[in-house]
Formats: sequence, C-alpha cells, structure tokens
Amino acid sequence: MSGVLVAIPALPLLAAAVIRLAGSAPRTAARLAVGASAVAAVGALALLIAVGVDGPVDAVVTNSDGAAVVGLMADRVGAILLLLTSVVGLIVQSYASRSLVGDPRATRFHVLAAVLASSTSLVGVAATGSGLALAWVATSVTLVALLGHTAPWPAAVRSQRLTARSFVVGDVALLIGVFVAMIAVGDIDLRVIGAEAAALDAESVASINALGIVAFLLVVAGIARSALVPLHAWLPSTLAAPTPVSALLHAGVINGAGVLLIRFSPVFASSVGAMALAFGVGILTALFATAVMLVRTDVKGGLVWSTSGQMGFMVMQLGVGAFAAALFHIVGHALYKATMFLGAGGAITAHSRQTERPHLGRNDSVVLTSTATRVAIGVLAPLAAFALALLLIDPHLTAAATILVVVFGALSAGRAATGWMSATPFGAVRTITTAVGGIVVATFAYVGGIALFEAFVVDVVPYDVPAAVGPVWVAAVLGAIGAVVAVVAFAPGPRGDAVRREVYGWLVSTSTPITRSSAAPLEPPTPSTRPASNPTAPAELATAGDHA
Repeated sequence: MSGVLVAIPALPLLAAAVIRLAGSAPRTAARLAVGASAVAAVGALALLIAVGVDGPVDAVVTNSDGAAVVGLMADRVGAILLLLTSVVGLIVQSYASRSLVGDPRATRFHVLAAVLASSTSLVGVAATGSGLALAWVATSVTLVALLGHTAPWPAAVRSQRLTARSFVVGDVALLIGVFVAMIAVGDIDLRVIGAEAAALDAESVASINALGIVAFLLVVAGIARSALVPLHAWLPSTLAAPTPVSALLHAGVINGAGVLLIRFSPVFASSVGAMALAFGVGILTALFATAVMLVRTDVKGGLVWSTSGQMGFMVMQLGVGAFAAALFHIVGHALYKATMFLGAGGAITAHSRQTERPHLGRNDSVVLTSTATRVAIGVLAPLAAFALALLLIDPHLTAAATILVVVFGALSAGRAATGWMSATPFGAVRTITTAVGGIVVATFAYVGGIALFEAFVVDVVPYDVPAAVGPVWVAAVLGAIGAVVAVVAFAPGPRGDAVRREVYGWLVSTSTPITRSSAAPLEPPTPSTRPASNPTAPAELATAGDHA
C-alpha cells in the first residue's frame, strides 16, 4: 500500500499541474480536479482499511541509522486524517464545479484547491518533523492565495493581509520548534514519536529543556492556525471568501491545531506547561467565540464564530489529554461545517419561502413556557443520558476529560432539544417524548463514537498524560463561567438590563471589523455630490457575507 499512500496526495497535485500547464478551460479543469479527488478519496478509504487490518504503512527514505530522512507514514490517525481531507476535497471540488460556472477565476480556484488538498494531506501523513513543517507552510501560502479569489475587493485584500500575518506567527513558531528539535536530537521521525519525545526530554537548548520549548512552540503554531485567542481576528475577516473556499477552510485547514498536537501527542503530553496553556487558550476562545456567535444575525458570520468556538473546545480536550475525543471532534466538525457552508444558501432560500406562508396546522402549545419543562429538557435529561451512556460505554477518559465532555455534550444536547421544541408543530406530549428520545440517541452516539475512536487509535495516541489540569480545576473553571453567565443573563431590574445591553453591544462591536467606509460619519448625499454608482458595494457585500 506504499504506492497508494504516495498517490493520494500526489493525484490532486498532478491534476493541478496538468490544469495549469495545459491552460485548461474551467469546465475541463473542474472535471480533472473532481476526478483526481474522487480517485484519491477511494484510495484513502482503501488505505484506512489496510492500516486498520495490517498496521502502519510508510514510504520512507532512511539514512544509515534507519531514521527517516523524507517520506510519508500513515498510522491509524494519519489514515483517518487522509480520508477526511480527501472526502472534503472531493465534496468541495464537486460543489465548485457547479457554483463557479461563469466565474473567470474558476480554473484558478480548482488549481489552488487541489494544491491545498495535497498539502493538507501531507500534514497528516508526513514522516518527519521537517516534512510536516514544509507541508504546513505550503498550506498557509495556498489558503492565503485562495482567500484572494474575489480580489481586488477591499474585503478580500484585508482578509489576505490579516490571515498572512497570523499564519506567519504560527508558521515561524513551528519552524523554530522543528529547528530546535533538529539541534537537540536531529529531525523528528514521526514513526517513533514516543522515543523522540523521550530523547527531547533528555536534551536542552540554551539551558532550557528542549521538549518544553518544542511543545510550547507547537501550541503557538496551533493557536495561529485554528483562530484561537489572541490570534483569532483573521478568521472573521474571511467572510469575503466564496462558499467553496469557506468550506475548505472550515472543514480542513482550521483543524490545524488538533492535527498538529495529535501528530506530536507524545511531545505535547509530556509538557505540563504546554497542556495548561492549550487548555487556558481553548476555554477563553470557546467562551468568547460562542458568545459572539449568539449575537450574529448573518448566517455565514454565525458559522465563522461557531468554528472558532468549536476549535477552542477541541483544544481544551487536548489540554486534558483527551486525544481520541479531539480526533472524533475534528472529523465530526469537518463534515458538519462543510455541509453547513455548502448548504447555507439553500437553507436561507427555503427559510424565506417558509416564512412567506402561514404555518397551517401548527400547534404553538405551551411546551416551553414552564420553567420545570425547560430545566427537565435542557438540563436534567442530557445529564441523565450522559450518566447512563458512561455507565454502559467505557471511554478511557481522564476525570478532567470526562467532566469536559459531559458538560459540552449536555449543553449541546439541551440547547438543540429546546430549540427544536420551540419550532415543532407537534403536540406537547409527542414533542417532549421525541426531544428526550433524541437526547438519549445523540448522547449514546457521541459517547460511543469517542469510545470507537479510542479503541481504533489506542496504539497511536497516549493516555497516561500528566495532570496539567486536574478535574477540580476543570470543574471550578466551568462552574465559575456558568455562575457569571447566569448572573448576567438573569440579573433583575434596570441594572441587569443595563449590564446585558453593555455586554451585547461589546460583543457586536467586537465582531464587526472597522473599515474606512464604516468608520466615516454617515452624511446624506446631496444631488451635486451623489455618485452614479457605489464603488464600495462589493466590499460591503463581502463584509456582510453575502457569498454564503
């Protein structure tokens, strides 16, 4: 299967080269890109099955000591990431072949999207630290180029600039980390990353433990790539990007922190400081981005901030050593976000048509007006379902990871159930029964999925991790956040209303980029100065996310 491993990232790159050199028309370019992506996806599925049955597959050039010099390596984690990247690439290329019809830059998109799929695949299966770093940088350059698809729109140019600045920080951090490792122990062989972590721990650079340096720099690289606080501003700026570009970004590239820290999991898990940093940055991002998402009124803007919040939670999982749970989250989020972005336009159209018609036969019963009902469906039912699932399914989670997973899952299930109940046309009894049943099914699917991923990657990712953030700290932090949110949300009287207005205004202003056009005072035009056209319209439309 070594040939298949090499062919999977090579096929999209080959298709891009053929399209570029032959000067293919958009329709031909689309066919070549889709065909190469389809073959790569089939090959990735075959590789995953082979790796699951027979063990890791590699195609590596080694030196006299047997250490990898250059090449690819697919263990079970790498095979999963390779299949995910290939499937997302196929879906996006197929969508773009229809949505970009008539776009004069469609051929350029297919070329760059193919290169991005190839470089992202290489990040997941590179056999050496230097190879992974080079693929990581190639992914950065390609994505920045894709964000300029609508250039010279000011919003697109601004997005490219902000993204490039953030990526430079992360890419430089990763390159320095790889360089430090090379000084200490040589180029990292990811086939034996556990032994490499032990070797790094035994060495120092400038009187500082080499493993700690590398682990810290890996976290910095992940922060920049996954739009975590404080390097998050670039992601909201990508609203100007066309829908296929957004899908590639949110379903693939944005998962960089998770992919990087899982691939280097023995190094990361051996540094208590790096894990604590990841947890802290993750919880700040999850809290802030989720709050901003709730005040966004545009679909694409809400999805963008949702992605940032989800990345925060995923990095929190990594910070407590739940590597398999984080991998499960990466796969689920990628497929979900690709579907959401590619289907956003159709969903808006369907909703508009629905709101134009009366809801005949709808039963707006008092299902959710009772506080007891809200507590039962939104709090008690999810917690009971998780308790039952954890008793029947035994994922090997640490105590801290268990608390984190239960809280996240319970909040998600409760919010989804209450939201569905608010919109359902069914009667009260049927609605409540269906909602509780859905909570139970979703909970078991979530916990069971984590357990299956753990069983599949048990030999690849570590489970004996240091107590960087123990269960007491996790419970205390989550409890404090919940208390603050409850006080802000339910504070009575004029003072409470004033606080909520201030918080709302701050979140709205924070999530709205300041441009020259928006910063200038608004004055009514006069007949003598009124322009015949609005040259800033494209930028304004892009900022508003009308390309969704």
